[in-house]
Amino acid sequence: MEPKYVKGQRVRIVSVKYTDGEIKYAHNEKYVGAKGVVLDSFRLGQLHTLYYKDLLHEDDYIYMVRFANTNTVIRVAEEELEFCNYLEL
Repeated sequence: MEPKYVKGQRVRIVSVKYTDGEIKYAHNEKYVGAKGVVLDSFRLGQLHTLYYKDLLHEDDYIYMVRFANTNTVIRVAEEELEFCNYLEL
């Protein structure tokens, strides 16, 4: 399985909730709506991280995303991202 997003891809952070409405990735909720650029991707099996190892399968991808116009870089699960129009950044 290949990552859905590639280096340089423009993305937006979205909120992910369980069926009961509970937020799945509370640690990234403050970034919902932020736009940025994918710096890199990793299969979870290669990079076990505190926040994701209990939430995702080891074949899922996580991404390093740098926010537009800042030096802020965060780690997000693939399901926390959506494509962003190039002109939206």
